[in-house]
Amino acid sequence: MTVRQATSLGLAVLAVVACRGPHPGRPAGSCTHVQAMREVRGTALCEDVWTCARPPDGRFDRVGLHRLAPCPPAGGPIAPIVLYLPGMHMNSELTIANPRQDFRLYLAAAGVHTWGLDYRTHAVPADASAGDLATLKDWTADVFLDDVLWATRFVRGADKGPIYVAGFSHGAALAYRFAARPDNGVAGLIVLDGAVATARPLAGNDAVIDVGGRRLPFAERQRLLAEVMADPARPSPVAGYASAGEALADILYSAESFGGHGGLANTRDGVSDVRMLATLLDGYDRWWPRAVLEAPPAAPVTRPLPVIAFASTNLGADWVERVKTSAHSYGGSSAIVRELPGYGHLDVLVGHGAARDVFEPALAWLRSMIPP
Repeated sequence: MTVRQATSLGLAVLAVVACRGPHPGRPAGSCTHVQAMREVRGTALCEDVWTCARPPDGRFDRVGLHRLAPCPPAGGPIAPIVLYLPGMHMNSELTIANPRQDFRLYLAAAGVHTWGLDYRTHAVPADASAGDLATLKDWTADVFLDDVLWATRFVRGADKGPIYVAGFSHGAALAYRFAARPDNGVAGLIVLDGAVATARPLAGNDAVIDVGGRRLPFAERQRLLAEVMADPARPSPVAGYASAGEALADILYSAESFGGHGGLANTRDGVSDVRMLATLLDGYDRWWPRAVLEAPPAAPVTRPLPVIAFASTNLGADWVERVKTSAHSYGGSSAIVRELPGYGHLDVLVGHGAARDVFEPALAWLRSMIPP
């Protein structure tokens, strides 16, 4: 999070400092630190953000960690800790300041110490050269897994309590892959519309995937999102639509890679607000390493973990079954899977009912994991 972004969200930026002292899980001098404060439901939350170098110390070999917690820290029993892994092209910047449309803010306002990871992709500028992008060919699933392991060690050095890993979409697949490692040390998984990854050989030789596509190239995508965020009723910059909001709603609803019938976002039934969806999408990182998606399936776990999973139904019955099978393969018969009728993929994060249908059940499950 930059100082400008913090200010635009109404945050009070408290400090921007270099981390020179020793810290468990990272070498001295390898991180920068920003702290900000916000009010959520009458609770003062502190957001600490670290940006840290990672091997092999190339130009883009940096990850970020965002920590949200009450400030000053509340006394009492140890609270659960959640490490959130965002989806493909996503990061942990707080672009939405409403806890009813942000899972991490919702948990933090309830006293859960919530961490979010920025993948290395967040350090790659949208206008990176072809030569710069070629370096991403070495960013495999194992590289990302090592970053998650490093992040959990960092978290343990700052907070005390059981660590639960939450993931959305590809972040959930990464959480499952991480849970299969014998050194993971996590207490359980919160799966937000995700499943165990399968190998996905993709056409093309490029090292990266552009968040813009053939239907909506990156520059046009940015223009459309800007118009919708300003006013969905503005004229559409995409031909064939009367308004920008209508254009984005239809493009999301009919996205072929998500089934074409509200699998990405169910805008026709008003499950999410189109301006909120635009705000979410505007925070995406442009580039994603192809090698991450071409990894072989993760090994099975040696012992079941507590798992709660949420499955959108508009991606189809096969998707719901994948979410269920994944949850039970890692969590055994005690895994909990909640279907979300009428939800598309992104609705799980920002839908009008997300707080009721996803965030609150996840919070209740977390609290049930802590002994009285």
